[in-house]
Amino acid sequence: MKFTRSATPGATSGYRMRETHPTPYCMTDFQPESSWIESVDHSASVFRESDRPALAEDEGTITPASVRSPRPAAALAADVHELLESMARKRVPRLDAVRKRLQDSLPALPSASIEQTLQGLHDAIGAVDFMAGRSGGDRAGEFLRQGGALAGALRELRAELTTFLQRETVGVPVTRFVWADLVMESASLRKRVRQGAHWLAEMSHDLLTRRRGGHSEVAQLAIGELARRGMVMHERLQEVHRLCGQARAAHAASECLAAERSALDDTLHLRVLPACGGLDDALQPLLHAAGYRALVPTELIVAVEAGHALRVVLTQACAQFERLRAVHEELLAELAVLEQKALQLTRPQ
Repeated sequence: MKFTRSATPGATSGYRMRETHPTPYCMTDFQPESSWIESVDHSASVFRESDRPALAEDEGTITPASVRSPRPAAALAADVHELLESMARKRVPRLDAVRKRLQDSLPALPSASIEQTLQGLHDAIGAVDFMAGRSGGDRAGEFLRQGGALAGALRELRAELTTFLQRETVGVPVTRFVWADLVMESASLRKRVRQGAHWLAEMSHDLLTRRRGGHSEVAQLAIGELARRGMVMHERLQEVHRLCGQARAAHAASECLAAERSALDDTLHLRVLPACGGLDDALQPLLHAAGYRALVPTELIVAVEAGHALRVVLTQACAQFERLRAVHEELLAELAVLEQKALQLTRPQ
């Protein structure tokens, strides 16, 4: 209850009573799991492996330490145990389920036939003797045979690349949605890890205070047992922390794979296909003219330059295929480690 001056004319008193309400506190992410919501910075070293301070609080959280007294170590130990069990039952399996979805939804690597077609076209361009078209006669026939094979390889590659790029447009966005789920589940686990580290810090502080209090031998044994339990729970909390780190590593590998795949798609769509079209446009008039006359150098130079430009981008595309395979294998390895860490946490203790 609070007294405030009244502004009502003719009032018999200059003050009136006004209802007041306690300042609301922001509930932490762990309220459904436990009733403990306090945040007191006793120790920032309780969770040594974390890249953030152990007792870091979410923005907007108001510390009610001046309102509530610190809780005893036994109650804090119970809360940490409940939190760990909840993560093992719910959150870790959910993260592993996202891992499985990500693994199942990964777009398959481009067919080996595409890379073989790229390499075959590269070799076919090098095999064409453009100068034979200047000679006429039998050599002109050899040029027509080589040029016809090259034109067929160009058509085959363009059709195969068009189909592949259409599949990429559909499959890749679906996978990115699963990556977002992986980030969200990992972030949720990290928040709980920070909360558990905070409770363990308070528990350690309370046990230290009790040890200094000079309690009986029985009380000291109980304190020692709580300290042992705290160390065990601390190790389990670190395992969850490492699981979150592995999820981040898998997500980073996923992003790297997406970048490599996008770069390859851009190369195929923006460089290889236009270069194929440029060489085909330069080659067709030569094949038509070589059937009845010798070709002149000014006609040949356009096709020679177009063939050279195409061979350059084909070499680049083949190198990108190699990098894509390597990054894909790296992601599969990260996901396998993530699966193993999740399995260790969900096993009965």
